[in-house]
Amino acid sequence: MTTLRGMAWDHPRGYEPLIAASNEFSKIHADVSIKWDVRSLKEFGDMPIESLIERYDLITIDHPYMGQAHKNGLLQKLEKFISSEKLVELAGQSVGPSFISYQYNKHIYALPIDAAALVGAYRNDILTDRGLVLPHSKEELKSFYSKLPGDLFVAWALCPTDFWCTFLTLCAQNAGRDFVNDKGVDKQVASLVLDEIKSHLDYLHPDAMSWNPIQILDHMAANDEIIYSPYLFGYTNYSRDTYAKKLVHFCNSPINKKGISTILGGVGLAVSAKCSSPNVAAKFVEYVAGEEMQEGIFTENGGQPGNLRAWTSDKNNVLCHNFFKDTLLTLENAYVRPQFPGWNQIQEQGAELLHDGVAKNRNSEKVIDDLNDLFQTITKDENV
Repeated sequence: MTTLRGMAWDHPRGYEPLIAASNEFSKIHADVSIKWDVRSLKEFGDMPIESLIERYDLITIDHPYMGQAHKNGLLQKLEKFISSEKLVELAGQSVGPSFISYQYNKHIYALPIDAAALVGAYRNDILTDRGLVLPHSKEELKSFYSKLPGDLFVAWALCPTDFWCTFLTLCAQNAGRDFVNDKGVDKQVASLVLDEIKSHLDYLHPDAMSWNPIQILDHMAANDEIIYSPYLFGYTNYSRDTYAKKLVHFCNSPINKKGISTILGGVGLAVSAKCSSPNVAAKFVEYVAGEEMQEGIFTENGGQPGNLRAWTSDKNNVLCHNFFKDTLLTLENAYVRPQFPGWNQIQEQGAELLHDGVAKNRNSEKVIDDLNDLFQTITKDENV
């Protein structure tokens, strides 16, 4: 009997579809058992995986960690275990840039089993009842604020981690994909974006600076107070009839002329470099990422698939009230974060730095100077 241990992230979307897929895999491979543990969403995004590779064979991972994983030899190169024909097929079935986001230095270190980006969320019942129309651009968003009655709010997810994601999104929308490199961010672009975010704060729900997407969506589904959020990571769970008290619909985020939508999220499934049965583990990764599992059991069990066939499935769109159809444009034009070694440290510390700077209304240029000093310090230590 081969027993594999896996590390997922602590949300029904994160672990329930993997447990279901594992059970199906074990029906086909009776000599394989897969057990799953979970870590928090913040740990998934920021926590180094060095501490996981000794204990876990299968690890869910965020794509910016690929450079660090490559440099330190933390993950198996999946092209050693999965045929080139299959990898080409899966690349062609990728939702937006999800597949290529797990490539680094010509190696593939994970396969996309979950696709996400910042999208819009709204209460369609309230919107219809009040005769309001969703904004499709940042200009329309400012106008939308002025049309809201006093009992309704717009919310942005602006806790430190999500503030960082929104900051990167707006920088890429305003200036293209090259505003950041291992030396730092473009000071003029980034300073203007901080000022842009500050300009929205007076119009937002008072808890916006402390909320993550799950907190907003929970509040949105339980109360008739938040009508719209333009930038948060989507969760199909809230667009399913039986998940929460009130149904939340999702849409594309406001997109501008640059053709860049929002920051790419999602989840890759990787195999630890210390795995004693890498062939079996890679076979499971291939199985979970495949169109049949993604379109069926994975999505049916609360998953948010990374395979395009699942996103274009009529059955899945009925199940999730067109979540996939109505957000696909955003995914197709998503911005992929850098992957160089040290990025996760920059992400974690930079998020706190920016959040604190805006919360204290510090001069935006000085905040960005501090951020670029952080880049220099961390990448110097990593010898990037």
